[in-house]
Amino acid sequence: MPAGKKEWKKWMDFNAGVKIEGQQLDNLLSEGHKMIPSQWIETDQNEHLKRPGKIHTPDLKSRLVACGQHEDTRGLRADSPTCDVEGLNLMCSFAACNKIRLKSADLKNAYFHGKPLDRLLLIRPPKGGIPGEDPNQRCAIAARVPIYGTKDAGRMFYKKVREVALDAGFSECKYMRGLYFYQEDGDI
Repeated sequence: MPAGKKEWKKWMDFNAGVKIEGQQLDNLLSEGHKMIPSQWIETDQNEHLKRPGKIHTPDLKSRLVACGQHEDTRGLRADSPTCDVEGLNLMCSFAACNKIRLKSADLKNAYFHGKPLDRLLLIRPPKGGIPGEDPNQRCAIAARVPIYGTKDAGRMFYKKVREVALDAGFSECKYMRGLYFYQEDGDI
């Protein structure tokens, strides 16, 4: 399956966007909404394995990103607290002192897990179109969740992580937002 096709399938699986066309698109554009461009960004997951004189087999990964520099961002909050390196060092030190084994994980398509957008974001399909769709068809993608490349994507992801962490009983460090801890009977 080509990389772009896999990425578009993820968009569909996560219900990240809705295709808008025809009269509905015309109505939105006449109301003053603008479409921002998008593009495919392809990376080689095996880039680190390239060696001079050796055969290299690329493993391409595509990501459909919005060209956020074209978006009107007036009034849009974009701050997204993350855990500073000092926070990571604090966790590692705490774990080492208490002989706790650390585990880590990766959240696939992280931004698609963010809080739903509270504004209408129309994305123009990239050059070449969307896999499986007519590339000449005039349409837009109405994003439902944060999209890579937009100014507030990181913030919408942070807000969702914070909501889930607090609902699970974690507390946010007041000196380092983005760092959470769990406390039970005074023990961290």
